[in-house]
Amino acid sequence: MTYNVQIEGMMCGMCEAHVNDAIRKNFDVKKVKADHKKNRCVIKTDNEIDAEKLEAVIKETGYTFKGITTED
Repeated sequence: MTYNVQIEGMMCGMCEAHVNDAIRKNFDVKKVKADHKKNRCVIKTDNEIDAEKLEAVIKETGYTFKGITTED
């Protein structure tokens, strides 16, 4: 399953790394790639992600969670 997460506040590659690391630490993911230019993060996983927990993790990193969509 692929999750597309809208995130505001990332300004550079270090911000992307911060988000990627936080997601890897809190969720069992195959791949995670934040993109500050597109204000989003793409997460690939075999498991369902709890949107409320994801929002909390992103807020803890200092960024703004704006929403989530999924693809199969």
